[in-house]
Amino acid sequence: MKPRKRLSKWLSPGLGLKRWAILGGVALGLVVLGLWSMVNNQTAKQFTYDVVHFLQLNLPDLSFWQGLICVFIGIGLILYSSMQVSSRFHSTKGSSIDAYYEETILANGPKIVVIGGGTGLGVLLRGLKKYTSNITAAVTVGDDGGSSGKLREAFDVIPVGDIRNCIVALADEQDIMEKLFSYRFAKGEGLKGHSLGNLLLLGLTAVQGNFQDAVANIDQVLHISGRVLPITMEPLTLVAKMSDGKRIVGECHITDAEAAIAKLSIRPGDAEVLPEVLAAIAEADAIVLGPGSLYTSVLPNLCVKGVTEALAKSRGRVFYVCNVMTQPGETTDYTAADHLRAILDHSQEGLVDYVIADDGTTSPDVALADFITGGGAHVQVDAAGIKKLGADLVTAPLVASDNPYRHASLPLAKTIMETLYNDNYFRLHRGLVKSYWDWQTYKHRKDLDT
Repeated sequence: MKPRKRLSKWLSPGLGLKRWAILGGVALGLVVLGLWSMVNNQTAKQFTYDVVHFLQLNLPDLSFWQGLICVFIGIGLILYSSMQVSSRFHSTKGSSIDAYYEETILANGPKIVVIGGGTGLGVLLRGLKKYTSNITAAVTVGDDGGSSGKLREAFDVIPVGDIRNCIVALADEQDIMEKLFSYRFAKGEGLKGHSLGNLLLLGLTAVQGNFQDAVANIDQVLHISGRVLPITMEPLTLVAKMSDGKRIVGECHITDAEAAIAKLSIRPGDAEVLPEVLAAIAEADAIVLGPGSLYTSVLPNLCVKGVTEALAKSRGRVFYVCNVMTQPGETTDYTAADHLRAILDHSQEGLVDYVIADDGTTSPDVALADFITGGGAHVQVDAAGIKKLGADLVTAPLVASDNPYRHASLPLAKTIMETLYNDNYFRLHRGLVKSYWDWQTYKHRKDLDT
């Protein structure tokens, strides 16, 4: 790293280093003056006399002893300031100024709550953790298929698959943990089809006595950049009222249905949001809904008792990340405004401040898109419809050139953070110092991208 750039990091506000450096400098000055006084310099003697008099020490008027006291005081202050600087470095995951700067700048980032489920939430979290470590992921618990569904039925616990994905996304050693936690047993009686991460979460729940403590313990082991919480401790069953009047029960059956969905509800209907999630929403600078399957990953959370009311009361700006592609059956022919309309129908009018959507500049191959998404199409963005629903539209290239069918982590996170940083209401309640930190974070991430 260039010396000038390293110096700028040392001088960055909020690191808690400059105050101790200044104290160390003052202390060094006391040592020098004390030594100077001990050799009977008149100016230094007068200064050390003033110091001793200020400290109200009843000592003989001897320049040697006055100087010696200043030397000891200076050495003590140097040791104290050195210990304070050292403790800050030892509290980080690395011992360098770069590691300390990185951790501190993320710790000063905005408080963000993300609400959803599925693979889309993990994609967003991988990007957001580059900007802030103040992240709370509130995850849906309506999954009833695959390994999560089997464990849910056998042990009467909330499904852990989506929670596992979020934990992996926020982990420091993401690649290693993803391979470990996502490993599925290919054979073995009772093990076949289960992921190791799901079994580990279930085992920790049995050891700790409750799921929240189990997740907290994994957070400590994997050094999670934030925390992961279930939206509620009640395992949810999704119920969809279809456009033809039929009712379909269960997430896995809803995703297989071909008819359009008119309304979604949950069982039990009185399931209450986790208190920790409510507290996080109340303190959040931003709340992000999605990305993920509209009716099976995003909307179930809004049906949980207390969530909509908490979002309406929160000072944080509410974002909805619209999917890149439509999903056959669930959102066939849906525009971005149709997605937002469904969100508001299951919550309340005016709840969403910003809709984040891909601008479509990276066009997917139609035939390949049909194969990958099972018949999905790129979501059309209708700005007029979104404005009519009371939200601001933000479009940007949100997909990678090699995979234009799904969101890319960093472009999505960067768009959300830029929008938040430029929001006047956010800047007002955020304050001057923290807004400066936001600017520093953006510049820092920009450097890393290049």
